Amino acid sequence: MNRLTVLLVAFATLVGGVAFLATTSRHARAQEAAPIFVTEIPPGYRDWKVVSVAHEEGDLQDIRAVLGNDVAINAYRGGKLPFPEGAIIGRIAWSHVPSEENNKTFGRAQSFVAGAPTEFYLQFMVKDAKKYAATGGWGYSSFDKDGTPSPESAMQTCFPCHQAVSDRDFIFTHYSP
Repeated sequence: MNRLTVLLVAFATLVGGVAFLATTSRHARAQEAAPIFVTEIPPGYRDWKVVSVAHEEGDLQDIRAVLGNDVAINAYRGGKLPFPEGAIIGRIAWSHVPSEENNKTFGRAQSFVAGAPTEFYLQFMVKDAKKYAATGGWGYSSFDKDGTPSPESAMQTCFPCHQAVSDRDFIFTHYSP
C-alpha cells in the first residue's frame, strides 16, 4: 500500500508539473506576441475635438488635423502627463494643393486647401499601459483612405520616432487652445 501511495503522489506531481509548464509557456508566448499596433479605426473619431493643425513639409508634404477623444482632450487641457489610460489621439492628413478659386479672389497665389488623402491618411495612438508596455504605453496605427491598416513594416517606425519626445509621453503635438 505504501508503494502504491508513493507512485500515485509521484504521478500527480508529474502531471501537475507538466500542466504548470504548459500554462507558463502559453503565457510567455502570449506576452511575447503582445501587439503594439492598433488594427481598428476608433469609432466616432470624426466627432472628436481638435488638438491642433499642422502643415508638414519634407518627405510628408501634407496638412493635417490632430484630434483627441474626450480623455485626451481633458488631459491636454489640464496639462496632465502622462496621458491617462483610454486617451486616443488621432491624425488625419491630406495633400495640400493650391486653391485656384481662392487665389483668383485674392489676386495672387497664397491659398492652399486639403487635397487627396495621403498614403497614411489616418493615424491613431491609443493609451493602454499594460497592453502596449513595450512601446511606452501607446499602441500605434495607420490606415489608408479606404480604412486598410498599413503594413506592420511601416508601423514599426512609429515608436522609434516618438522616443524623441518621451519626456512628453511620446506625443509630438501640443494643444492649441
